[in-house]
Amino acid sequence: MKLDHTYILPSIFALIVHVVVAFIVMSEWQSSSQRIPPVQVKQRVEATLIDLDSLLAQQKLVDSAAIKKAAAKKAADKKTADKKAAAKKAADKKAADKKAAAKKAAAKKAADKKTADKKAADKKTADKKVADKKAADKKTADKKTADKKAAAKKAADKKTAAKKAADKKAADKKAADKKAADKKAADKKTADKKAADKKAADKKAADKKAADKKTADKKAADKKAADKKTADKKVADKKAADKRADKKLADQKAADKKAAQELAKVEQALESLLAEEEAQADALEQQITNGQAVGSAVNYIRDEIGVKWVRPANARNGMVVELIIYLVPTGEVVNVEVSYRDPSATDAFVSSVVKAIKKVRRFDKLSQLNSVLFDANFRQFTVKFKPEDLRL
Repeated sequence: MKLDHTYILPSIFALIVHVVVAFIVMSEWQSSSQRIPPVQVKQRVEATLIDLDSLLAQQKLVDSAAIKKAAAKKAADKKTADKKAAAKKAADKKAADKKAAAKKAAAKKAADKKTADKKAADKKTADKKVADKKAADKKTADKKTADKKAAAKKAADKKTAAKKAADKKAADKKAADKKAADKKAADKKTADKKAADKKAADKKAADKKAADKKTADKKAADKKAADKKTADKKVADKKAADKRADKKLADQKAADKKAAQELAKVEQALESLLAEEEAQADALEQQITNGQAVGSAVNYIRDEIGVKWVRPANARNGMVVELIIYLVPTGEVVNVEVSYRDPSATDAFVSSVVKAIKKVRRFDKLSQLNSVLFDANFRQFTVKFKPEDLRL
Protein backbone atom coordinates (compact mmCIF):
# COMPACT_ATOMS: atom_id res chain seq x y z
CA MET A 1 0.00 0.00 0.00
CA LYS A 2 1.41 3.40 -0.98
CA LEU A 3 1.46 6.30 1.52
CA ASP A 4 -0.24 9.51 0.42
CA HIS A 5 0.69 13.03 1.67
CA THR A 6 -2.94 14.14 1.33
CA TYR A 7 -3.61 12.72 4.84
CA ILE A 8 -1.27 15.22 6.51
CA LEU A 9 -3.33 18.41 5.97
CA PRO A 10 -6.64 16.87 7.17
CA SER A 11 -4.85 15.58 10.28
CA ILE A 12 -3.42 19.02 11.04
CA PHE A 13 -6.81 20.63 10.42
CA ALA A 14 -8.55 18.18 12.78
CA LEU A 15 -5.91 18.87 15.42
CA ILE A 16 -6.48 22.66 15.15
CA VAL A 17 -10.26 22.16 15.42
CA HIS A 18 -9.78 20.10 18.59
CA VAL A 19 -7.55 22.80 20.12
CA VAL A 20 -10.08 25.53 19.28
CA VAL A 21 -12.94 23.48 20.73
CA ALA A 22 -10.90 22.82 23.86
CA PHE A 23 -10.21 26.55 24.20
CA ILE A 24 -13.93 27.39 23.80
CA VAL A 25 -14.90 24.72 26.29
CA MET A 26 -12.36 26.01 28.77
CA SER A 27 -13.65 29.57 28.40
CA GLU A 28 -17.25 28.44 28.86
CA TRP A 29 -16.28 26.45 31.88
CA GLN A 30 -14.55 29.37 33.54
CA SER A 31 -17.54 31.62 32.91
CA SER A 32 -20.05 29.07 34.18
CA SER A 33 -18.10 27.76 37.11
CA GLN A 34 -19.32 30.69 39.21
CA ARG A 35 -22.99 29.95 38.38
CA ILE A 36 -23.21 26.19 38.28
CA PRO A 37 -21.76 23.79 40.72
CA PRO A 38 -19.02 21.83 39.05
CA VAL A 39 -20.02 18.53 37.52
CA GLN A 40 -17.31 16.07 36.74
CA VAL A 41 -17.66 14.39 33.34
CA LYS A 42 -15.41 11.67 32.16
CA GLN A 43 -13.88 12.67 28.83
CA ARG A 44 -13.68 10.07 26.09
CA VAL A 45 -10.80 10.29 23.63
CA GLU A 46 -10.77 8.34 20.37
CA ALA A 47 -7.50 7.69 18.53
CA THR A 48 -6.41 5.55 15.59
CA LEU A 49 -2.95 3.96 15.45
CA ILE A 50 -1.16 3.76 12.08
CA ASP A 51 1.54 1.10 11.59
CA LEU A 52 4.05 2.99 9.43
CA ASP A 53 6.46 0.02 9.33
CA SER A 54 3.75 -2.21 7.88
CA LEU A 55 2.88 0.41 5.26
CA LEU A 56 6.53 0.87 4.29
CA ALA A 57 7.01 -2.92 4.06
CA GLN A 58 4.01 -3.17 1.72
CA GLN A 59 5.43 -0.33 -0.39
CA LYS A 60 8.77 -2.18 -0.61
CA LEU A 61 6.97 -5.35 -1.74
CA VAL A 62 5.21 -3.40 -4.51
CA ASP A 63 8.52 -1.81 -5.62
CA SER A 64 10.27 -5.21 -5.51
CA ALA A 65 7.53 -6.75 -7.71
CA ALA A 66 7.88 -3.90 -10.21
CA ILE A 67 11.68 -4.35 -10.30
CA LYS A 68 11.31 -8.12 -10.86
CA LYS A 69 8.81 -7.53 -13.67
CA ALA A 70 11.18 -5.06 -15.39
CA ALA A 71 14.11 -7.50 -14.97
CA ALA A 72 12.05 -10.34 -16.48
CA LYS A 73 11.08 -8.14 -19.44
CA LYS A 74 14.72 -7.11 -19.95
CA ALA A 75 15.84 -10.78 -19.85
CA ALA A 76 13.13 -11.71 -22.39
CA ASP A 77 14.24 -8.87 -24.70
CA LYS A 78 17.88 -10.02 -24.43
CA LYS A 79 16.91 -13.64 -25.14
CA THR A 80 14.95 -12.53 -28.23
CA ALA A 81 17.90 -10.41 -29.44
CA ASP A 82 20.36 -13.32 -28.90
CA LYS A 83 18.09 -15.68 -30.80
CA LYS A 84 17.81 -13.24 -33.73
CA ALA A 85 21.61 -12.76 -33.78
CA ALA A 86 22.16 -16.56 -33.82
CA ALA A 87 19.60 -17.01 -36.62
CA LYS A 88 21.20 -14.21 -38.63
CA LYS A 89 24.68 -15.69 -38.11
CA ALA A 90 23.49 -19.13 -39.29
CA ALA A 91 21.75 -17.54 -42.31
CA ASP A 92 24.93 -15.58 -43.18
CA LYS A 93 27.06 -18.76 -42.94
CA LYS A 94 24.57 -20.70 -45.04
CA ALA A 95 24.53 -17.94 -47.69
CA ALA A 96 28.36 -17.83 -47.67
CA ASP A 97 28.56 -21.62 -48.10
CA LYS A 98 26.07 -21.49 -50.97
CA LYS A 99 27.98 -18.65 -52.57
CA ALA A 100 31.26 -20.60 -52.35
CA ALA A 101 29.61 -23.72 -53.79
CA ALA A 102 28.05 -21.71 -56.63
CA LYS A 103 31.41 -20.09 -57.39
CA LYS A 104 33.20 -23.47 -57.42
CA ALA A 105 30.52 -24.97 -59.67
CA ALA A 106 30.74 -21.97 -62.02
CA ALA A 107 34.53 -22.42 -62.25
CA LYS A 108 34.10 -26.08 -63.25
CA LYS A 109 31.39 -25.45 -65.79
CA ALA A 110 33.17 -23.16 -68.28
CA ALA A 111 32.58 -24.98 -71.52
CA ASP A 112 32.16 -22.50 -74.26
CA LYS A 113 33.06 -18.82 -73.95
CA LYS A 114 29.71 -17.32 -74.85
CA THR A 115 27.74 -19.55 -72.42
CA ALA A 116 30.34 -19.03 -69.67
CA ASP A 117 30.22 -15.21 -70.09
CA LYS A 118 26.43 -15.16 -69.92
CA LYS A 119 26.39 -17.44 -66.89
CA ALA A 120 29.05 -15.38 -65.10
CA ALA A 121 27.03 -12.20 -65.74
CA ASP A 122 23.83 -13.83 -64.41
CA LYS A 123 25.63 -15.12 -61.33
CA LYS A 124 27.21 -11.75 -60.68
CA THR A 125 23.78 -10.09 -60.84
CA ALA A 126 22.27 -12.70 -58.47
CA ASP A 127 25.21 -12.38 -56.03
CA LYS A 128 24.85 -8.58 -56.07
CA LYS A 129 21.13 -8.87 -55.27
CA VAL A 130 21.87 -11.28 -52.40
CA ALA A 131 24.65 -9.02 -51.06
CA ASP A 132 22.41 -5.92 -51.30
CA LYS A 133 19.59 -7.68 -49.49
CA LYS A 134 21.98 -9.05 -46.85
CA ALA A 135 23.40 -5.54 -46.27
CA ALA A 136 19.89 -4.08 -46.01
CA ASP A 137 18.81 -6.82 -43.56
CA LYS A 138 21.94 -6.27 -41.45
CA LYS A 139 21.37 -2.50 -41.42
CA THR A 140 17.74 -3.01 -40.35
CA ALA A 141 18.75 -5.52 -37.63
CA ASP A 142 21.50 -3.17 -36.33
CA LYS A 143 19.05 -0.26 -36.19
CA LYS A 144 16.47 -2.37 -34.37
CA THR A 145 19.12 -3.52 -31.84
CA ALA A 146 20.30 0.07 -31.27
CA ASP A 147 16.70 1.25 -30.79
CA LYS A 148 16.04 -1.50 -28.26
CA LYS A 149 19.24 -0.69 -26.34
CA ALA A 150 18.33 3.02 -26.25
CA ALA A 151 14.78 2.20 -25.08
CA ALA A 152 16.11 -0.16 -22.40
CA LYS A 153 18.59 2.49 -21.17
CA LYS A 154 15.86 5.15 -21.13
CA ALA A 155 13.53 2.83 -19.16
CA ALA A 156 16.33 1.99 -16.69
CA ASP A 157 17.16 5.70 -16.18
CA LYS A 158 13.46 6.51 -15.69
CA LYS A 159 13.08 3.66 -13.24
CA THR A 160 16.16 4.79 -11.24
CA ALA A 161 14.87 8.37 -11.09
CA ALA A 162 11.41 7.17 -10.03
CA LYS A 163 12.93 5.00 -7.28
CA LYS A 164 15.01 7.92 -5.98
CA ALA A 165 11.95 10.17 -5.98
CA ALA A 166 9.88 7.49 -4.21
CA ASP A 167 12.62 6.96 -1.58
CA LYS A 168 12.83 10.73 -0.98
CA LYS A 169 9.05 10.99 -0.80
CA ALA A 170 8.88 8.09 1.68
CA ALA A 171 11.65 9.66 3.82
CA ASP A 172 9.90 13.08 3.80
CA LYS A 173 6.58 11.42 4.67
CA LYS A 174 8.15 9.47 7.51
CA ALA A 175 9.78 12.64 8.93
CA ALA A 176 6.53 14.61 8.62
CA ASP A 177 4.53 11.80 10.23
CA LYS A 178 7.01 11.58 13.11
CA LYS A 179 6.87 15.34 13.63
CA ALA A 180 3.06 15.31 13.54
CA ALA A 181 2.97 12.34 15.94
CA ASP A 182 5.33 14.13 18.37
CA LYS A 183 3.23 17.29 18.20
CA LYS A 184 0.06 15.30 18.66
CA ALA A 185 1.52 13.52 21.69
CA ALA A 186 2.59 16.86 23.19
CA ASP A 187 -0.83 18.39 22.54
CA LYS A 188 -2.52 15.34 24.00
CA LYS A 189 -0.38 15.57 27.11
CA THR A 190 -1.26 19.26 27.49
CA ALA A 191 -4.93 18.58 26.85
CA ASP A 192 -4.95 15.74 29.40
CA LYS A 193 -3.39 18.00 32.01
CA LYS A 194 -5.94 20.74 31.34
CA ALA A 195 -8.76 18.20 31.38
CA ALA A 196 -7.53 16.89 34.74
CA ASP A 197 -7.43 20.42 36.18
CA LYS A 198 -10.77 21.58 34.80
CA LYS A 199 -14.26 20.23 35.11
CA ALA A 200 -16.61 19.36 32.37
CA ALA A 201 -18.62 22.01 30.64
CA ASP A 202 -22.37 22.11 30.73
CA LYS A 203 -24.74 20.11 28.49
CA LYS A 204 -24.80 22.81 25.84
CA ALA A 205 -21.01 22.70 25.46
CA ALA A 206 -21.11 18.89 25.33
CA ASP A 207 -23.80 18.96 22.62
CA LYS A 208 -21.80 21.51 20.63
CA LYS A 209 -18.70 19.40 20.93
CA ALA A 210 -20.58 16.30 19.76
CA ALA A 211 -22.00 18.22 16.78
CA ASP A 212 -18.56 19.55 15.88
CA LYS A 213 -17.11 16.07 16.16
CA LYS A 214 -19.86 14.63 13.98
CA THR A 215 -19.20 17.32 11.33
CA ALA A 216 -15.46 16.69 11.47
CA ASP A 217 -15.99 12.90 11.25
CA LYS A 218 -18.27 13.32 8.23
CA LYS A 219 -15.72 15.58 6.56
CA ALA A 220 -12.92 13.10 7.29
CA ALA A 221 -15.04 10.20 5.95
CA ASP A 222 -15.81 12.14 2.76
CA LYS A 223 -12.14 12.95 2.36
CA LYS A 224 -11.19 9.31 2.92
CA ALA A 225 -13.75 8.14 0.33
CA ALA A 226 -12.44 10.69 -2.20
CA ASP A 227 -8.87 9.60 -1.53
CA LYS A 228 -9.84 5.93 -1.97
CA LYS A 229 -11.58 6.77 -5.25
CA THR A 230 -8.44 8.60 -6.45
CA ALA A 231 -6.22 5.66 -5.41
CA ASP A 232 -8.53 3.17 -7.18
CA LYS A 233 -8.39 5.31 -10.34
CA LYS A 234 -4.58 5.34 -10.18
CA VAL A 235 -4.52 1.54 -9.83
CA ALA A 236 -6.92 1.16 -12.77
CA ASP A 237 -4.84 3.56 -14.89
CA LYS A 238 -1.69 1.60 -14.04
CA LYS A 239 -3.37 -1.70 -14.99
CA ALA A 240 -4.52 -0.18 -18.29
CA ALA A 241 -0.97 1.10 -18.98
CA ASP A 242 0.45 -2.36 -18.20
CA LYS A 243 -2.10 -3.93 -20.51
CA ARG A 244 -1.17 -1.52 -23.32
CA ALA A 245 2.53 -2.29 -22.76
CA ASP A 246 1.82 -6.05 -22.92
CA LYS A 247 -0.16 -5.56 -26.14
CA LYS A 248 2.67 -3.49 -27.62
CA LEU A 249 5.17 -6.24 -26.71
CA ALA A 250 2.90 -8.89 -28.26
CA ASP A 251 2.56 -6.81 -31.44
CA GLN A 252 6.34 -6.41 -31.59
CA LYS A 253 6.82 -10.17 -31.19
CA ALA A 254 4.26 -10.81 -33.96
CA ALA A 255 6.06 -8.34 -36.23
CA ASP A 256 9.42 -10.00 -35.50
CA LYS A 257 7.92 -13.42 -36.24
CA LYS A 258 6.43 -12.16 -39.51
CA ALA A 259 9.80 -10.63 -40.52
CA ALA A 260 11.55 -13.94 -39.72
CA GLN A 261 8.99 -15.83 -41.85
CA GLU A 262 9.48 -13.41 -44.76
CA LEU A 263 13.26 -13.84 -44.48
CA ALA A 264 12.85 -17.63 -44.47
CA LYS A 265 10.69 -17.41 -47.62
CA VAL A 266 13.31 -15.28 -49.38
CA GLU A 267 16.08 -17.68 -48.35
CA GLN A 268 14.03 -20.67 -49.56
CA ALA A 269 13.37 -18.95 -52.92
CA LEU A 270 17.05 -18.12 -53.27
CA GLU A 271 18.05 -21.67 -52.36
CA SER A 272 15.59 -23.04 -54.93
CA LEU A 273 16.97 -20.68 -57.59
CA LEU A 274 20.55 -21.69 -56.85
CA ALA A 275 19.62 -25.38 -56.88
CA GLU A 276 17.87 -24.96 -60.25
CA GLU A 277 20.87 -23.12 -61.72
CA GLU A 278 23.21 -25.77 -60.35
CA ALA A 279 21.08 -28.56 -61.87
CA GLN A 280 21.06 -26.78 -65.25
CA ALA A 281 24.81 -26.28 -65.08
CA ASP A 282 25.35 -29.96 -64.17
CA ALA A 283 23.16 -31.03 -67.09
CA LEU A 284 25.09 -28.73 -69.45
CA GLU A 285 28.38 -30.01 -68.12
CA GLN A 286 27.21 -33.60 -68.55
CA GLN A 287 26.16 -32.84 -72.14
CA ILE A 288 29.54 -31.30 -72.86
CA THR A 289 31.33 -34.27 -71.25
CA ASN A 290 29.20 -36.75 -73.22
CA GLY A 291 29.84 -34.79 -76.44
CA GLN A 292 33.56 -34.81 -75.83
CA ALA A 293 33.48 -38.55 -75.06
CA VAL A 294 31.50 -39.27 -78.26
CA GLY A 295 33.83 -37.07 -80.37
CA SER A 296 36.87 -38.75 -78.88
CA ALA A 297 35.40 -42.19 -79.57
CA VAL A 298 34.59 -41.27 -83.20
CA ASN A 299 38.17 -40.03 -83.75
CA TYR A 300 39.46 -43.23 -82.16
CA ILE A 301 37.32 -45.37 -84.51
CA ARG A 302 38.53 -43.43 -87.57
CA ASP A 303 42.15 -43.77 -86.46
CA GLU A 304 41.77 -47.52 -85.93
CA ILE A 305 40.21 -47.93 -89.38
CA GLY A 306 42.95 -45.75 -90.91
CA VAL A 307 45.66 -47.94 -89.35
CA LYS A 308 44.13 -51.13 -90.74
CA TRP A 309 43.24 -49.64 -94.16
CA VAL A 310 45.37 -50.74 -97.13
CA ARG A 311 45.10 -48.21 -99.91
CA PRO A 312 44.18 -49.76 -103.29
CA ALA A 313 46.01 -48.67 -106.43
CA ASN A 314 42.98 -46.90 -107.94
CA ALA A 315 42.21 -44.80 -104.79
CA ARG A 316 41.91 -41.08 -105.54
CA ASN A 317 41.24 -37.87 -103.58
CA GLY A 318 37.53 -37.02 -103.31
CA MET A 319 36.34 -40.61 -102.95
CA VAL A 320 33.80 -40.92 -100.15
CA VAL A 321 32.09 -43.91 -98.60
CA GLU A 322 29.70 -44.02 -95.58
CA LEU A 323 29.42 -47.25 -93.63
CA ILE A 324 26.98 -48.39 -90.93
CA ILE A 325 28.84 -50.33 -88.24
CA TYR A 326 26.99 -52.57 -85.77
CA LEU A 327 28.72 -53.16 -82.39
CA VAL A 328 28.10 -54.87 -79.06
CA PRO A 329 29.01 -53.20 -75.70
CA THR A 330 32.43 -54.88 -75.69
CA GLY A 331 33.31 -52.90 -78.87
CA GLU A 332 33.26 -56.00 -81.08
CA VAL A 333 32.13 -55.48 -84.71
CA VAL A 334 29.00 -57.50 -85.49
CA ASN A 335 28.25 -56.30 -89.02
CA VAL A 336 29.23 -53.62 -91.58
CA GLU A 337 26.94 -52.14 -94.26
CA VAL A 338 27.61 -49.57 -96.99
CA SER A 339 24.98 -46.83 -96.71
CA TYR A 340 26.43 -44.37 -99.26
CA ARG A 341 29.24 -44.22 -101.81
CA ASP A 342 30.36 -41.34 -103.96
CA PRO A 343 30.05 -42.01 -107.72
CA SER A 344 33.83 -41.66 -107.95
CA ALA A 345 34.41 -44.38 -105.34
CA THR A 346 35.51 -47.62 -106.94
CA ASP A 347 34.57 -51.07 -105.81
CA ALA A 348 38.16 -51.69 -104.75
CA PHE A 349 38.14 -48.54 -102.60
CA VAL A 350 34.84 -49.47 -100.89
CA SER A 351 35.96 -53.06 -100.38
CA SER A 352 39.28 -51.92 -98.84
CA VAL A 353 37.46 -49.81 -96.26
CA VAL A 354 35.08 -52.66 -95.32
CA LYS A 355 38.05 -55.02 -94.95
CA ALA A 356 39.87 -52.50 -92.73
CA ILE A 357 36.87 -52.40 -90.33
CA LYS A 358 36.68 -56.17 -90.20
CA LYS A 359 40.43 -56.34 -89.53
CA VAL A 360 39.94 -54.13 -86.47
CA ARG A 361 37.36 -56.67 -85.23
CA ARG A 362 36.92 -54.92 -81.89
CA PHE A 363 37.22 -51.32 -80.74
CA ASP A 364 38.51 -51.96 -77.20
CA LYS A 365 38.16 -48.43 -75.86
CA LEU A 366 34.41 -48.39 -76.53
CA SER A 367 33.92 -50.94 -73.74
CA GLN A 368 34.92 -48.19 -71.28
CA LEU A 369 31.96 -45.98 -72.24
CA ASN A 370 28.84 -45.67 -70.13
CA SER A 371 26.22 -48.20 -71.27
CA VAL A 372 23.59 -45.49 -71.86
CA LEU A 373 26.04 -43.43 -73.90
CA PHE A 374 27.11 -46.51 -75.89
CA ASP A 375 23.53 -47.58 -76.67
CA ALA A 376 22.60 -44.05 -77.76
CA ASN A 377 25.61 -43.50 -80.06
CA PHE A 378 27.55 -46.67 -80.92
CA ARG A 379 25.20 -49.62 -80.91
CA GLN A 380 24.63 -48.71 -84.59
CA PHE A 381 26.46 -45.70 -86.06
CA THR A 382 27.63 -44.31 -89.41
CA VAL A 383 31.26 -43.54 -90.28
CA LYS A 384 32.21 -41.36 -93.23
CA PHE A 385 35.56 -42.43 -94.71
CA LYS A 386 37.21 -39.83 -96.96
CA PRO A 387 41.02 -39.97 -97.29
CA GLU A 388 42.60 -36.57 -97.95
CA ASP A 389 46.27 -37.51 -98.03
CA LEU A 390 46.28 -39.22 -101.43
CA ARG A 391 48.60 -37.79 -104.03
CA LEU A 392 46.12 -38.08 -106.87
